[in-house]
Amino acid sequence: MSKKILILTASPSRDKMLDELIAEKLRALGNEVWVRPCLRNGRQSVLELQPDIVILPPVRNPYSRDMCETLKSWGIGVVSRHTEASCDWQDFKKMSEKDKMGIFGAIPYIVDLELVWGQDEAEILTRRAAPFKVVAVGSFVCDVFMSDYKSKVSPREVFNQKYKFDQNKKNLLIGSPWGFVDSAPDLRIDEVDEIKRDIQGRDKYIQMIKDIIPKLSDKFNILVTIHPGVGLEVYKKELGQLVPIDSESPAVELLANSDGLIHSGSTMAIQAHLLNIPAFQYGDVNSKAMSWFAQPESNLSKVSVKFDNVEDLINAVNSTETKTNANLDTLKILETGRFGLMDGKATDRAAELINKVDGKFKWCWPKASRDYDQLTIMKDHARIISYAGCGVCGEKFVIVKDEWLTQLSNALKIPKPVPPFGFACPHCGTRVLDVYGNRSDSSQIGVVQTATQDTVAV
Repeated sequence: MSKKILILTASPSRDKMLDELIAEKLRALGNEVWVRPCLRNGRQSVLELQPDIVILPPVRNPYSRDMCETLKSWGIGVVSRHTEASCDWQDFKKMSEKDKMGIFGAIPYIVDLELVWGQDEAEILTRRAAPFKVVAVGSFVCDVFMSDYKSKVSPREVFNQKYKFDQNKKNLLIGSPWGFVDSAPDLRIDEVDEIKRDIQGRDKYIQMIKDIIPKLSDKFNILVTIHPGVGLEVYKKELGQLVPIDSESPAVELLANSDGLIHSGSTMAIQAHLLNIPAFQYGDVNSKAMSWFAQPESNLSKVSVKFDNVEDLINAVNSTETKTNANLDTLKILETGRFGLMDGKATDRAAELINKVDGKFKWCWPKASRDYDQLTIMKDHARIISYAGCGVCGEKFVIVKDEWLTQLSNALKIPKPVPPFGFACPHCGTRVLDVYGNRSDSSQIGVVQTATQDTVAV
């Protein structure tokens, strides 16, 4: 049965070509499929197209969770497709509990199916005991580069004309290092350690680009590409007069027309390998000091030969043949761990699974956004009670909130009930706190814990 499927793209410059490839596979299965940007007009696209199934980027914030809930309330099947690889078991086991929560996601959500890259990630996320399947389909990032990509990119001559490149020179692509420092400059706090490291790494990288331009420009046309989500301002200011800067073209367009890549630990190293061009790493955005990875060095930063010295980097770029120089052993580790299968079939497997998701759009009255809570009928019991526990017997109990008693007595026009000055655990009789937070006596015989205050001796 044909379905109406809407794919919402996280980052058009990074993900749209891949999402279009998934759309092709879904259309081949007899479905009507659209690909639209997720942010800005994703919700409008749902209202316009009224799809039966929506494919979303990873659910990581209140906005996307709200979208999941609304889609489900309309009968729409919801699939979350991870746009990046997460972590493998080796890294996960060494993470702090806080970082593990970052992998699990701090915001609970419900979808019909979650598609991830590697089997390790699928097993890790299954530990959440969520009411939906998490399935590993392989490394999405490889599919575009292992498909008929040549028909989707500009010929070298047209590409060179766009940037006013010398047609007789090779093209060298330099990818900017990822960093939150330039994602929202107006919101950053420069004194924060993470931001300081980002700034140092970014500035060192820009200086590297300035240093290699006069040494390599006789042999190479040089193009700098900005990572999706990173602001252009600093790069334009520092490099705009020296080299062209691209912030819109997809990776396959750039790499297919390049003869070498300099990066700082990017997945583009794998993509360069698939296109049989050499890649060189300078800096490391995946190191433990620069990211959430628990390992001192991520396997992703072992795909390419790494350089700390600019002169050595220049010599390597000048002398390396135009063919892959990737570490094949590292690629195998990534394939069996973090990235999943790199066989170019991830989109095929994804399309087959998406096609089995049930969903049928139906109009229904939306949930009220207004709060209709009353004094005796309300949405949230937290307005009336708080949870607590006895430090002596360990049993749980609840405390009626004084604020609610005041509201109720005022509404009923009766004197507010006044509890005894001190009250006891309803299970064992141990005195705890009164409703005003005062000690019930001075014996310090117990402990009370609530959801809103730390352990208190009483």
